[in-house]
Amino acid sequence: MSHKRYYFKAGCLWLANAHRDKRRSFFFRGAEYAYFHHLYNVTWLNERRVEVPIARAVLAERAGARILEVGNVLSCYDASATHTVIDKYERSRRPNVIQADAEHFAEGGPYDLIISVSTLEHVGWDETPRDEGKIGRTIRHLRTLLAPGGELIFTAPIGYSPPLDQVVDEGAGFTERRCLRRINALNEWEETEWSAVKRAAFHRPYPFANALVVARLSPLSIE
Repeated sequence: MSHKRYYFKAGCLWLANAHRDKRRSFFFRGAEYAYFHHLYNVTWLNERRVEVPIARAVLAERAGARILEVGNVLSCYDASATHTVIDKYERSRRPNVIQADAEHFAEGGPYDLIISVSTLEHVGWDETPRDEGKIGRTIRHLRTLLAPGGELIFTAPIGYSPPLDQVVDEGAGFTERRCLRRINALNEWEETEWSAVKRAAFHRPYPFANALVVARLSPLSIE
């Protein structure tokens, strides 16, 4: 099934259930967030619906900090974003977007926050040739770019990249590992434990992510 057909399936599921009462918000880490709707990537059909509001809240908490984003995602929804962004494949005219591989990028640090929204699951796994060890190396490298007290915070679908799932399961350097799971065809979500979703599948039973991890990692010093 092609990517477009997954959007078609998701849209059909949503329309078939549109008559049902819908929640306008979800809870995460004890806070309430409004679901995010945007035409770009049709966010009401996929995991962007919960990832973007969580990521925006993180950025708001770190206003004025030195920030690096891995994967050009958040600026697609906020043209005023000025933090540095690296993306291996995307070319952009925006001066703050740099085409670079996160495994080797080492400019502009140290960073108070490195944030990534549904990008790290592609590292190594969707590259040719496939490199299953690259995600572990990349996360380790990103941690070395953090300032003391800084954080690497990323969201990623569970069940897409087995190597990333393994890194999350092992939890090395993690200060927090919280999860969300999709609960119905209307793309509504609830917080849950890692043990409840660690074997979740991507595209099953619903199109796109059926579970997400929101991870926080500490700096890694290289002596």
